[in-house]
Amino acid sequence: MEGIGQKTEVDYIFDKTVKCDVCGREFKTKQVRTGRARFIGTDDILKPLYEGIDTCKYDIILCPHCGYAASQRNYGHLTSKQRQAIRENVEPRFKAKEEETEVYSYERAVKRCKMAMLTQMVAGGKISESAYLCLKLAWLYRGEIDEAKKYGVPGEYIQMYVRYENEYLEDAYKGFEQALATEYPPIAGMDEMTINYLLASIAVNLGKNDEAKKYGSAILTSRNASAKIKNKTRDVLEAIKKN
Repeated sequence: MEGIGQKTEVDYIFDKTVKCDVCGREFKTKQVRTGRARFIGTDDILKPLYEGIDTCKYDIILCPHCGYAASQRNYGHLTSKQRQAIRENVEPRFKAKEEETEVYSYERAVKRCKMAMLTQMVAGGKISESAYLCLKLAWLYRGEIDEAKKYGVPGEYIQMYVRYENEYLEDAYKGFEQALATEYPPIAGMDEMTINYLLASIAVNLGKNDEAKKYGSAILTSRNASAKIKNKTRDVLEAIKKN
């Protein structure tokens, strides 16, 4: 039983009415109330952490009519050619109708993020945006791991989530590496030092220690890197010694 005055996840979200940028129909999507959840910080792979809610579950906007999905940051930024591609290649095949629930489960959030990846592939776009969606999936599986441990889910399921997290971290790593070589910052909303930090941290998670040191050194020797990101990089590189 919840304590008196204690907030639950539903207290942090609300239903927002959105007009689809592809089919033009209106629908409701759950979003986090601005200022309601207290930001704690980010973890080693820059997953945003909030008190009382995992906001990552609510970042994707998905049209239940045509299947167009994207993160809040990118939603609606389509060209007419991209809209046409989604109408022709996503809408006719879209059948995944969602049941109305008070909150989004991790399973549902993962499905929504995968729809965003599908529409991104169909519409085309920067490799960094695909990499960012892969990172978001890794964040979601990390959240699902924490929840599974909290509720005593059998170990084989936790291992499965760990495997999925690592698979999407690998995809994100490859994508951001390619983006760093072919795109100008900001890359997926991040500056060059943040991308270098992210690559170093993901590399540590994947056991790519030499690559982690390469990206970490680029930060520690840079005059443009802030003291904050240099300290975070030192923490990440310190984890290599403990492994």
